[in-house]
Amino acid sequence: MRNKKYFLAILVLLLLSLLFLTQRKRTSTITVGKKTLQVEVAKTEAEKEKGLSGRASLCPNCGMLFLLDQPAIYPFWMRKMYFDIDIIWINGNRVADITYGAQKPSKEEFEAPKIIYQSQVLVDKVLEVNAGWATGNDIKVGDEVKIQ
Repeated sequence: MRNKKYFLAILVLLLLSLLFLTQRKRTSTITVGKKTLQVEVAKTEAEKEKGLSGRASLCPNCGMLFLLDQPAIYPFWMRKMYFDIDIIWINGNRVADITYGAQKPSKEEFEAPKIIYQSQVLVDKVLEVNAGWATGNDIKVGDEVKIQ
């Protein structure tokens, strides 16, 4: 009987540990030009589709990094967004394009925005940051990008 209780206790601890690890957000550090920030990494289709939707804000030196399957021109929308963002389009290890001040949708378009943002060139990563961050940190097309 005593061994059974230990076995059950260990099993519960293992299951709770597994649940914690699967629920934990994937974060990384990224350097764009000379500025470093913490990013949440969107890898799965569900994470990419949700993006920053439903969040009230981002911390000043935080962002969301989307890792895309292959270089292409990807459409991004601002569905259920509560704040404006800059979108930094990345190809390889360089900033390829920048969309400054992508605006949150109006109340009428909150669920289904009509405005689509996309880069002018092929990209394999996209970084979303607070509006004004790219200008405020002198981020330019051609700047080096390092993901740690």
